[in-house]
Amino acid sequence: MYKLNPISNQLEEIQETTFYENDLKEREHIEEWIRKSPEVLEEDLLIVGHEYDKFEINERLDLLALDKDGNIVVIEVKRDVTGGYVDFQALKYASYCARLSPQDIFEIYSDYLQECGQQLDAKESLIDFLNVENEEELNKILNTTQRIIIVGKEIDKRILSVCTWLYENNIDIKCVTLKPYRLENEIIIDTNQIIPPYKLENYYISKKAVAKDRKIKVDEEVTEFLQEVSNYINTKTNYRARYSGNRDYFIGRKFINLPWKFVFAYKKKENWASMFIESDKSHPVEIIKYIHEYKLEEMNEKLGVQVELLRGVKNTNLYKLNVKLIFKATQPLAERVVEYNNVFVKYKKFLEEVVREYR
Repeated sequence: MYKLNPISNQLEEIQETTFYENDLKEREHIEEWIRKSPEVLEEDLLIVGHEYDKFEINERLDLLALDKDGNIVVIEVKRDVTGGYVDFQALKYASYCARLSPQDIFEIYSDYLQECGQQLDAKESLIDFLNVENEEELNKILNTTQRIIIVGKEIDKRILSVCTWLYENNIDIKCVTLKPYRLENEIIIDTNQIIPPYKLENYYISKKAVAKDRKIKVDEEVTEFLQEVSNYINTKTNYRARYSGNRDYFIGRKFINLPWKFVFAYKKKENWASMFIESDKSHPVEIIKYIHEYKLEEMNEKLGVQVELLRGVKNTNLYKLNVKLIFKATQPLAERVVEYNNVFVKYKKFLEEVVREYR
């Protein structure tokens, strides 16, 4: 990692350090960072348990989460070097979690919310996070499979070898490094996804077989469309949006360091696709309303499609700036993908320019 010296116009290396040297501990610090800001693991996660130890045997996992598809995510954290056994440890915990029912998850999450002093209803929070309509749909997608994320400053080569093999054999495992750097009196944390590599991640996901009957079935053409869009976004732009293949939409990461995200959807039967930025937080909602009031005509012209302001039905604080593309019934899938991706690039660029102006 480097910083720019504007006087000499040179890059100066920032000193890498360790968590040990800075008295930063595994449970007290690193787990807390992830618990409070799970997006540092480079995807949208909901933490539902911390230091969970209610298995029949006396073992405790670091963090338990759900991803946007309702899958259980076991997060194992090591302070500096992961060591040579963390892969087996994580696999053990994932196997324990495989038997968790939706009711078990409700109870674990309820206990976690109570421990954190959050006055939220667990079921309503899960319904909102997973963007489902009711408890019946929620039960269908909760814990259909389990995933693993291993976190550390350095990932042991033995662990990387095992995790690569697991991933290539359809075990959804991810390795993320958190590296501390010292800049004068500050500590800067750099995150990097090691496994799977970004350019391969979506390819492997697209090849996975759906093993459980209760997974929501998605039309193959819908999956292909959204997978192509996801591949394009992740390899041709600086935005990140992971498609799992389980639904007719997917959600990207936080955009321009604001609490809003892109949502991408494709409705094959109706011959349309949409993309929108959404948020229920005050600052990004202000920007969304500003764009709609003062920039709508300019935006419509630049994108070549109509943009509309939508409001959440269940969550009335939620606002969306929606772009809808109508396709001809005879239009080939490849052309639809190209048209959609081109609009996304224009939409993204427009938002970046407006946010710079607004600030």
